[in-house]
This record gives sequence, C-alpha cells and structure tokens, in this order.
Amino acid sequence: MSIKIVKLCVGLVVGLGLAGCNLLPQAGPAPNQLQLISTITEDSLNETVWTAERGTLIVETPLATTALNSRALWYQTGAHQLTPFRDHIWTEPLPLQMERLATEYLGTHLQGVNVLMDQPGILSDYRLRIHLHQWHLDQTSQRLLVGISADLIKANGQPIVSWQWQQSEALPEVTAQGLASASQSYLNKWLVDLSERLLHYL
Repeated sequence: MSIKIVKLCVGLVVGLGLAGCNLLPQAGPAPNQLQLISTITEDSLNETVWTAERGTLIVETPLATTALNSRALWYQTGAHQLTPFRDHIWTEPLPLQMERLATEYLGTHLQGVNVLMDQPGILSDYRLRIHLHQWHLDQTSQRLLVGISADLIKANGQPIVSWQWQQSEALPEVTAQGLASASQSYLNKWLVDLSERLLHYL
C-alpha cells in the first residue's frame, strides 16, 4: 500500500513539473538585423595603400546620444519622445557603422592623405571628430531626420574647420526597413559631401 502511495506522489510531482514548464512564457522570434553597406568595391579597398610620405587623417568613433549608441532603430512618436522598433535592430550601433564606412570611403577618395580608424598608438596629422545628434524616423513628416556635426582638428587639438548638417531623407516606406534604406541613401550622399569639403583642407 505504501509503495502505491509513493508512486502516486512521484507521478503528481512529475505532472506538476511538466505543467509548470508549459506555463513559462514562450520566447519570441529574434529581431531582424539591418546593416548599412559600403559602396566601395573590394578592388578599390585593395588599392588603398598607406604610405609614409602622405599625411594621416584619423576618423574617430562618432560621439552620439545614449539612444544612438545602442543597436535600436528609432522613430519619433511625439515631441521629444523616441520609441525603438520592436522587431528590427542594427547589427551594430550606428556610430560604429559610420566610423567604418567613413574610413573606407574617405580612404579611397582622399588621395593625398592616409585615412585610418582611431586606434591606440597611431600618430596622425589630422583628426575628424563627428557628433551624431539625431537619426530617427519622424512619423509626422514620414522622413528620416538627421543631425550631424563634424570638426576637423590638428593632432594637437587645434581646430581647423567645423561643419553641421540638419537634413532629412524620404523613406520608401514607413517601416524599419524603410528607415534603413533611407539611412543608406542619406549616408552615401553625406560621405560624398564630407569628402569634397575635406579636400579643401587636406
């Protein structure tokens, strides 16, 4: 009799354990990851060679708000209120993507200077310091809003020139993918403009 009672108790414990597992929340699908891509061909990158005869420009990691330093894509839902897209994220924070893509682009278009990402121990003649103030979808205008400033400074910290961009870009669709597409389009145009401005000082 006692053996049957023990078996019954074990069965109840196992059954309750399994029932408990079924009550746990189910994990949702992982967010889709979006990324800005380089417009520079592999052949162009291979032709970019560092030479000691040329000056060196360091592209610093862009400074940004806490929100933009995350992997979230943002849309504005009200005055001074940003909300992240739930099902989409960047593969890496936007400032890191911009640093890499700007270094690649400027390295192939500024022929008189070596262009490198900021790393410890690298000596330079110039530094490009970028501030990323704004980069989100505005639901009212249904456009990407961008605010950027950049400072070209000498290695000793002496300022040379400063620029500001406060612009917008049309979205092909009001979605996270549309925001990424507009981001790619704007970034491509911004890099062309930045390169042409730097040509006058390097």
